[in-house]
Amino acid sequence: MRIYAILQQDKKVVVNELSEKFGVTKMTIRRDLSFFEKQGIVKTSYGGAYLTSGASVEPSFQLKSVQMVDDKHLIGKKAAELVEDGDTIIIDCGTTLLAFAQFLLDKKIMVITNSIPVVNLLKGRKGIKLIVAPGEYEDDTQGMISFSTSDFFNSLHADKVFLSTQGINELGELTVPKLADAHVKQALLRAGRQKILLADKSKFGQTFLAGHGRVADFDYVVSQAGIPETVAAGLNEHVQLLLADSGT
Repeated sequence: MRIYAILQQDKKVVVNELSEKFGVTKMTIRRDLSFFEKQGIVKTSYGGAYLTSGASVEPSFQLKSVQMVDDKHLIGKKAAELVEDGDTIIIDCGTTLLAFAQFLLDKKIMVITNSIPVVNLLKGRKGIKLIVAPGEYEDDTQGMISFSTSDFFNSLHADKVFLSTQGINELGELTVPKLADAHVKQALLRAGRQKILLADKSKFGQTFLAGHGRVADFDYVVSQAGIPETVAAGLNEHVQLLLADSGT
């Protein structure tokens, strides 16, 4: 997974260089690159690979779960400070939302979610009433993503909704690679009285296929300390920005 981090930074990799860097065989590197290619996120050649920049390309949940783990942990902990006993909250799909859910285990709340990992984490907790959204399971997000899922959320009125996104561009638009996911996120957004977006710094400056909202639609954006000052200033014009760091 460290290879994918290099790909994100450099946009391309060379097999020989990776083999030397990590002390493994070229065959091992090619196997890892083949794994990424099957997901559609890289294109390989004999000597290396380059990152696919398609607007509809989405890495798997497993791959996203090992990216920026510490940042997601800090963001999740900060976002959990907004949850009070007695709240009814909606939790979106995504690895940052799963990190957030880890800080809810001792809360006395109702949780409504379309995320299977969140369900597996929270099920059986004494203080948590859990409601699972219906719909078609989608493996890249490991959640229920379909029109029936949207219909379900369109009928709800929760205290707070916690959402994720894949990209936040310079215009403040939120985007994801898949149309169905965007449709569900729009329904989730409407279902929460207070709206909270969780986004690590890798999401800023990215644009994908399907729009599902704007930063200005939210009450809070929770990110981490260290995002560019220009980005922070832009966010503060529209929402309350909460920045997590290792000291919080």
